[in-house]
This record gives sequence, structure tokens and C-alpha cells, in this order.
Amino acid sequence: MRRLLPLATLLLSSVPAMAQEPAIEEIRAAWQACSTRLEQKPDDWTGWHRNFDGGYADHFEFHDGGDGEPSVLVQTWLIDAIATQTDTSCYRADGTLAFLFSRMVSPNVAADVEGSTLAREGRLYFDPSGTLIRVLTRVLEGDVEVAGMDTERYSLARGCGLTAPHPTVATVRDHLTAELGDIEGNRGDYVLPSLDWCAIATE
Repeated sequence: MRRLLPLATLLLSSVPAMAQEPAIEEIRAAWQACSTRLEQKPDDWTGWHRNFDGGYADHFEFHDGGDGEPSVLVQTWLIDAIATQTDTSCYRADGTLAFLFSRMVSPNVAADVEGSTLAREGRLYFDPSGTLIRVLTRVLEGDVEVAGMDTERYSLARGCGLTAPHPTVATVRDHLTAELGDIEGNRGDYVLPSLDWCAIATE
């Protein structure tokens, strides 16, 4: 069951819902442009694939559209060999974050439930100022939507603590430089605050 959260929820805009609709349509158009870019150039990215012992991995794929074009960041984590999370961030042509689609897949760890695999999806809408104006959530068992968020019957192995939105294309590039170094091998410090949208969704 999809949840449209109250606009009074933490970090959400106080703009009335009717006034939000043009903003939502603009974000959906940006997402369509980002999806088209991924379809046309799936291997045109800069970043890294790092795999570690113990069932951990960290993938960072930045599809840089350059100035005046949409860009996409796809981050994937394997956690404890039990959960996989992929965050796809879509950037407008002006470089601001428009939309983030987060999807985690793991076994159902709810008590007395065996053999079931779940997916938790979050759709986060941002206006050009960087304000989070809408969060839609759902939990799927196979292709069937079974809940709006984790429940006592449907619960994933991990929460949403890995999600840390890069607010602009410039911040994605800064993150790349911090991890990979610039042309002279210099690296900067770069730390993103996490966004626990699971907690927002249950407000």
C-alpha cells in the first residue's frame, strides 16, 4: 500500500498538496529523462565497484550528463550477504536532485515467517531547492504489494540508514574526487549525512 506522507512530516515542504502537483509532474518528467539516459548509455559511468569479505560490496556508478543534461547516480550495497540496496538518484539538467528511488531486497525477517523474500521501495521527490516534498513507500512480496512499510509480518533485514542523497551533481563529483583523487592524485574529505527515510515514512 503506497503511503503519501503528511506534508507536516519532518523534512517535508509545507506547500499545499494542490500546489505541489506541478512540482511532482516536473520531477516525473526529470525521472523519465534520467531513465532514458540509463537505457541509452548503461555502461557510460565513472566510479567504482568494490567487493569486500563477509558479504559486503559498494558500487558507485555516476552517469554524468555534463552541463545542461540530466545525470544519474546508481549506488548499490551488499550488506552482510543478506540484503542488497540500490539507490538511483536522478538530477535535472541544472544539476539539482529531482528524484531518488531506493530499493532493498532481503529475506523476510519477521517472526515465524520463513522462505519469503521482500523488497522495500522508497520514492523520494525533491524540489529544485533540495527540499524533500514527497515520500512514497511500499513493501513487495514477489510482485505483490503487501504493506506500506515494514510491519510485524513483513520486515526486511536492514533499515534505510545507507541512503545519503547527494543534493547536486557538483556534490557527486566532489564525492568522486574524495574517493578516487583528482588528476594530481589529491583527495578531499567528503561526508554525506544519511537520510533515514524509513523513519520519516513511519511518522
